[in-house]
Amino acid sequence: MNHWILIIVAAGSNVALNLFLKKGGQGLDTSGLLPLILSILKSGWMWLAVFSAVALLTAFVSAIRIYSLSLTYTAVTALAMVTLTMIGALFQQEVIGLTRVAGLGLIIAGLVVTAMAGNAG
Repeated sequence: MNHWILIIVAAGSNVALNLFLKKGGQGLDTSGLLPLILSILKSGWMWLAVFSAVALLTAFVSAIRIYSLSLTYTAVTALAMVTLTMIGALFQQEVIGLTRVAGLGLIIAGLVVTAMAGNAG
């Protein structure tokens, strides 16, 4: 399987994991350790997070078996960061200022340069 497909699956799973954790975390009972554990076990969102984590680990480990760890980690992290920021802006009314846009541009540029360097070396 192409390593970029695995990287995209890992990044998508990372995004889903973070979204499920955010949604699931809002309904947890934090009054004590036992109520917290029980509310985690009862939360469908947290179980979706677990399945997303398994998908993330499976795709990531598969990708690093056939491609470099440094590029794979950089690509998964960069793609997840950019995607989560866009989702936050579009669906959660997070404000994205010019500085943040510039930062995302640098992340994307860094990923492109890293990928090109990985292909050259």
